[in-house]
Amino acid sequence: MKKQTIILLSAIIAIIFVSSLCMTSCKKSSNHSSADSGVFYFHLHTQIDDTTIGGNTDGADSNATGPGASPWYYLFDTAGPRILLTVPQFYISNIMLMNANGSMLSLNNVVLLKGLDSEDYYCCKVPIGTYTSAMFTVGLSSANNALPPTTQFVTDGVPFPVESSMWTGSTSTGYYGMIVQGMYDTTIAHTGLNPISFNFEIPNSLTSANQVSLPTRGTGAWANYPVYVLTSGGTQYIHVLCDYGKLLSVINLKTSNQTNGTTNAAVADTLANEIPNMFRYEQ
Repeated sequence: MKKQTIILLSAIIAIIFVSSLCMTSCKKSSNHSSADSGVFYFHLHTQIDDTTIGGNTDGADSNATGPGASPWYYLFDTAGPRILLTVPQFYISNIMLMNANGSMLSLNNVVLLKGLDSEDYYCCKVPIGTYTSAMFTVGLSSANNALPPTTQFVTDGVPFPVESSMWTGSTSTGYYGMIVQGMYDTTIAHTGLNPISFNFEIPNSLTSANQVSLPTRGTGAWANYPVYVLTSGGTQYIHVLCDYGKLLSVINLKTSNQTNGTTNAAVADTLANEIPNMFRYEQ
């Protein structure tokens, strides 16, 4: 009996030991992503040339007397036409980060909706490492573009930024990848009187055709731009200027001020092709 008892106790101890090892292993596994990851954000500034615009105050021209005392902003230079942005808005998806080791990390199911007032946009958790550049698409993936705006999307646990104004109203075309609306004033005195409105609604099929590729940091012309070193539990921000002065410089606002992709399709094509050139690093 004593021998059997010893054998039984030994078996129980062995089971407890194995279970303990299993629990320890599972715990390590579940904490793996937390211990070996950090967070990336995009910090996106709405910009017209060298003037950063936030809300309706920054960069205002105090000499202008536009409607409702709305501030006007320089478009090309102090002697040129001026512009007021009311709706500078676009989607970002298909985000990829270049690792210093040469590999490319795709941030799957991450969608951002850049508006006028917000600047910080959470992307997702990313493995620790050194990253040197980013690429993205202005617009949505073909799969998301095919879904109606009543659908509740989720990207990395964050609700998909559905915006009804970005919906074209047609399931065949889906969403607009970018909408730029506002008013412009070309009077010599920059009075802002009798401004002319503009409305550019660029379909997702056009905006998503051209990928935005930011330069490689820490080398060549960008040697003074530090790379992104993401540590465990850390946070990195990709600071980018979204320059509407650069975007709109390719058209004549007096003669080309409306497009929805069908009406004045050539204007939509011209603007869509210029989109990759409107983004640059802030720092």
